[in-house]
Amino acid sequence: MENSKKQASYSDKSNVIRKAYLVEPIIRHRIQDSLFYKQYLYLTNEATILPVITSQVKYIGSTNANGKPTPFVCCFLRLLELEPSRDIIEMCLHQLGTKEFKYLTALIMLYIRVVWPYEDVITTLEPFYSDYRKLRFQLKSPIMVKGMPILYKLSHMDVWCDELLNNERVVDLILPRMVPRHVLFERGLIGERNYHGIVSEDENESKNDSESNSDDYESDSD
Repeated sequence: MENSKKQASYSDKSNVIRKAYLVEPIIRHRIQDSLFYKQYLYLTNEATILPVITSQVKYIGSTNANGKPTPFVCCFLRLLELEPSRDIIEMCLHQLGTKEFKYLTALIMLYIRVVWPYEDVITTLEPFYSDYRKLRFQLKSPIMVKGMPILYKLSHMDVWCDELLNNERVVDLILPRMVPRHVLFERGLIGERNYHGIVSEDENESKNDSESNSDDYESDSD
């Protein structure tokens, strides 16, 4: 009976005793048994986990074809276990406006999507529709292109934001169900959709150029 209460109810996050149980058991157990989790995360706290994220997380992904969890999903589970304060989460998200560590931003966006109330998720994540930084994603299994195995693909932060707000699953993780935006608007919990201004022709050209050069990868220091 106790185990049934611990498992996540994806339609009502308030019923979850521990946020870590929002990760499905098979993935959670693989993470906790992984060498990366034991070596880097087992004894971390809210402060010491940040250097691990910024130094070790260089792409987004869940598990590979062999079931090995990525540093991204390992750090995500550890954040759920630690349940940092809202002030710490907001600081990690915005990084004092520096935008230096994009994978830290992407990880915190996922944490917010899973943990925070619906209205806060929308108002906090929607501004990232105007963020076009490149993100590297690990493929579940490699694909062959011109005889070479490709292990990663490129996307952008605005696409990641859209997936978090609209998909039922990202990187093999089931997301809690979201109340539709128009319902929250009718209840007065959020304002009208803000597209953050009209994108200029120069910005469109800049984004098209970045997409055309998708073979080039960027590090967090770029």
